[in-house]
Amino acid sequence: MRFALIQEGDFLPGESAATRYHEMVKEAVFAESVGFETYCLSEQHFLNETCTVSSPESFFPYVAALTERLRFRITSAVLLTFNHPIRVAERLSTLDILSNGRAELGTARANNPYTLAGFGVDPKETRAQWNESIDIILKALTQEKFSHEGKVWTVPERYLSPKVVQTPHPPIYVSATSQESHTAAGERGIGVMTGNVVMGWEHAEKCIKAYQDGLTRAKPADGSRLNSNNSFFVGIAHCAATRTQAVSEATNVAKGFLNLVKGLYDNLSKESPDYEYLAVKDSERWANDLPFVLDSAPYFMVGDPAYIIEKIERLEAMGVNEVMLRIDGMGHEMNMQSIEAFGAEVIPHFQARQ
Repeated sequence: MRFALIQEGDFLPGESAATRYHEMVKEAVFAESVGFETYCLSEQHFLNETCTVSSPESFFPYVAALTERLRFRITSAVLLTFNHPIRVAERLSTLDILSNGRAELGTARANNPYTLAGFGVDPKETRAQWNESIDIILKALTQEKFSHEGKVWTVPERYLSPKVVQTPHPPIYVSATSQESHTAAGERGIGVMTGNVVMGWEHAEKCIKAYQDGLTRAKPADGSRLNSNNSFFVGIAHCAATRTQAVSEATNVAKGFLNLVKGLYDNLSKESPDYEYLAVKDSERWANDLPFVLDSAPYFMVGDPAYIIEKIERLEAMGVNEVMLRIDGMGHEMNMQSIEAFGAEVIPHFQARQ
């Protein structure tokens, strides 16, 4: 089991994004020192306060210069028409060089209707745009010269410059919330990052099984590497001495995050049949009853070390081999305390077993 810290620039009322960004740098460096292997930043647009990182590829090189082992995963580059796939590959290559081979690429279609509307993207077109974009990225990373002729993009014969350091290329993932997307990721032979805050253990297990089923038919692109890692996104993670303390300290950020997700998913589920499954059922309880959420779904892990270890072991038994812990939004001091608790109590438990 590997551990990744994911952050989205979630800051307290009255705090600025500038202050939060510098705090995040300190938290990332500290996370490396206590045993986290990967640092993840999600690409988000048009969201104030809760998710404010719109350019993770600009953020990572600064942290890379301050660390030695920490890997960096863009989580996730939105592969739609406003992000040309060649530009995504170029930025990935630059990060891979500057970090001495520590770059990773997570990709996504976007689960934010404000992003789609803001950049003029039809929700019904996102699946096709992602599929064609990932094809181009893999060609650019693995072929000396590449070209592409498709419905979305046409690229004459070109070279990718600069080239990545990792051979044949950095690990590639896709963020997925539906069983269909998990199956497709497995068949492509790329890693998957499972996430859906408002669906429970049963949905998570079905998605993980769908990915494993897809892997049995995996056909990685010519020259590309098979990535069979199943990473699990934990929307709110907080570890404290007791479960009561942890819940008390994380309640505000958890409610805020749940209400944000509920609003985004409810709106997007009405925009396209591809997103209908995201509609939140029993939404008032999901938004206001944190103990119910903690027991009903693996997407929130708030509690004492034993409680969190139990949840991660349950995911491990399903086939998950990495957890991405979103420790963010509680204020710098509390975030640091939680990172330290994971490093002192949770991570060593799994390292000792290995």
